[in-house]
Amino acid sequence: MEIKNCVKESFSVIGKEGSTNDGEGFIQKLWTGANSNFAEVASLAKKDEKENLVGI
Repeated sequence: MEIKNCVKESFSVIGKEGSTNDGEGFIQKLWTGANSNFAEVASLAKKDEKENLVGI
């Protein structure tokens, strides 16, 4: 495997924090929480030229 370095423009990541210590089904709980609060961050989501959400 060849490793290459590259420079990217700055960006932010918005997400939910969780752990396997949260028990079985923790991933589904994170998605449920993220989806139910999406309106709080919708204006920050990446959109294409037609304003459709991309990159989720």
